[in-house]
Amino acid sequence: MNLRKHRIYYFDNLKLLLIILVVIGHTSEPLISSYNNIKVAYMFIYSFHMPLFAFVSGYFSKSISDSKKFSNKINNILIPYIIFQLLYCIFNIYVLKVPNFKITLLYPYWSMWYLLSLFIWSIMLPYFSKIKHPILIAFVISIIGGYDDSVGYYLSLSRTITFFPYFLIGYFCKKEYIDILRTRIRKINAILGLLIVWFFIDLISPKIDYRWFYGSYPYSQLNGLGYPKFMIGILMYILAIITSICVLDLIPSKKLFFTNLGSRTMSVYVLHGFIIKLLDKYNFFSYLNSFTSKISIILISILIVVIFSSKKISKVTKVIAYPKMLKKVS
Repeated sequence: MNLRKHRIYYFDNLKLLLIILVVIGHTSEPLISSYNNIKVAYMFIYSFHMPLFAFVSGYFSKSISDSKKFSNKINNILIPYIIFQLLYCIFNIYVLKVPNFKITLLYPYWSMWYLLSLFIWSIMLPYFSKIKHPILIAFVISIIGGYDDSVGYYLSLSRTITFFPYFLIGYFCKKEYIDILRTRIRKINAILGLLIVWFFIDLISPKIDYRWFYGSYPYSQLNGLGYPKFMIGILMYILAIITSICVLDLIPSKKLFFTNLGSRTMSVYVLHGFIIKLLDKYNFFSYLNSFTSKISIILISILIVVIFSSKKISKVTKVIAYPKMLKKVS
């Protein structure tokens, strides 16, 4: 029982860090073209936060590999995607007043791509888990897929392919692997590794398109620093894996005063976009033009996470995302 709690606390702490970085990334996005230091931080965050989210999702997908549980995948993943995708479409049309915005389920809106990709990964998992070298095959498919201009935002295919290897790594990862990693790698070395990645990204940031870290564009739309595009694609994976290993090593495994918030990241993920898009609409970010103002990005992001991961909002979100809960509530 203690080992089980130990593991849950560890992943709750990890998920809390990742969701904070998701919100910070989205909050700082309007400023990356104006401030190089924010751009570097943005690229650093994007180098690992969604790969690690995919890893965590894969890790906890061991119980859904049975194709007979298809209905559960629809209820727990696809239905929430449909509901919040439609809510964001309505929000853009009637609140943000975006011209010519169309309601669609085929092109995920902003952060909604992850829910659709997660659903597709869960469908693919029973088949990939039975073949030889599935992770290697997924990597190869992703690298080659970058040359296909038809793979993009439609059904989130580009990101689905790009982040699928991390999902598979998480699925095949065992708790003892993480324990070994945390035992073998000293904390100081993990911190050093993160600093090296940070300075490397700082070095290449003026020359490389930050959209490489999105995983949503074909090679033809991205620069390659004068190298073959597939090499930059491989570099993205190398940076993600190195940084992710360092982060996994540094995450505390015990229960802290904020750990419980990490168990309610779903509500933060699906709701934070409404706030950030509203702030962007009213030009809030144009007022952030000093170092102190930039610090406010972190404070605002943490505040959003704390509010949206509260028990009450999390419960309301579940009722919205999972209509079946209405019966239980009533």
